[in-house]
Amino acid sequence: MLKNMLIILVFCLNSLLAAEEIEFNFNSSYDGTEQKAAGFIPESVGKTAKMPLLVIAHYMGGDRFMAKQLGYYKAAEKHKYLLVCPELHGIKASGEFSLAALPAQHDILDSIRYMIKHYNVDESRIYLAGRSMGGMLAMIMAAKYPDRFAAVVAGQGISDLEGWIKSALPQLRAASEKELSPPSKKNRFEYRRRSAIYYARNFKYVPFFMWHGTNDNWVNPDQSSSLFQAIRKFNQFQPQVDWLLNAPHCAVNYPPEWIINRVKYYQNTCEVEENIKTRFFDSLDFITDEDQAFFWIKTDLKNKNKFCHITARLRGGLLSVVTTNSRAVTVNFDRIPEIVREKLKKGLVDSDSIIEFNITCKGKVIYSRTGRDFNFKIPVLEK
Repeated sequence: MLKNMLIILVFCLNSLLAAEEIEFNFNSSYDGTEQKAAGFIPESVGKTAKMPLLVIAHYMGGDRFMAKQLGYYKAAEKHKYLLVCPELHGIKASGEFSLAALPAQHDILDSIRYMIKHYNVDESRIYLAGRSMGGMLAMIMAAKYPDRFAAVVAGQGISDLEGWIKSALPQLRAASEKELSPPSKKNRFEYRRRSAIYYARNFKYVPFFMWHGTNDNWVNPDQSSSLFQAIRKFNQFQPQVDWLLNAPHCAVNYPPEWIINRVKYYQNTCEVEENIKTRFFDSLDFITDEDQAFFWIKTDLKNKNKFCHITARLRGGLLSVVTTNSRAVTVNFDRIPEIVREKLKKGLVDSDSIIEFNITCKGKVIYSRTGRDFNFKIPVLEK
């Protein structure tokens, strides 16, 4: 009897995986440079249990260890969340002053890919949170990659970089200019592509929450309220900003416990009968500033220094795509539910210039055409 109990005890101890703080390097998908990240793996029972992943975007002057310093490791252990905090990098400046640059955006995506590859991540429950510069990046990531996250929380973020920098405190303006020179006609697009206000229409595709102190002198509360008002034009259900009354920028704001409790019930899933891995929308209307996939449609930009705007719909048996500033557009049938695909009979493409248009299914191109404005018949799919 005692022997059997000891065997059971040893088995249980072996199946209990101890909590672990981790550090790792990864190669940037943006520029190929080696980047760093830190994270936390909670104590868990068994190697097969999937766990949610919380991604933290650090603030200006922060680094990959910021999440630990703010108490996120303790909260991750309590709630059994995997956690990662990449050290962001900019185009000109180090990560401390990256200001939501494209390299920093890819640091978030790349660190998620690393965690999925090496740990048992529940991909329907990947969350992102950040405050200040991290909040600014969280805003941009929510707008550009809504199909990647179950929910996003942005605190004290800059939503209009050009508007903010013109009235910023001198020391903050000086720090920001390590990454970006003062606003001018020459760099206006660079400011806008880092400003969530220009992507307002995109936010309706992801649960997105903002918080801000009402006595914030570093990032004016208008940066959050203006973004809220812009999003509401496209999404009547956008939640109000959570205001921390009379709080300055550097107060002990909403803690990790509040962040996790805000997002933990959200999952990136669709209806059962739709049978795909993420949320599904039969109508998309979005802005992007780089080549990327957005749910079931991918665009490659013609002019890399201008926004691309796409509206695409799958309704009434018609696949329609209207685009500006695209060089190529690809519709991925693998990310469209079969019950929707099988009803599609005709297609329509309307572009402001000649584009390469493709439809893919099961990794293969099943339709391809180059042109500007054209109609076509949807290929019959093999069962």
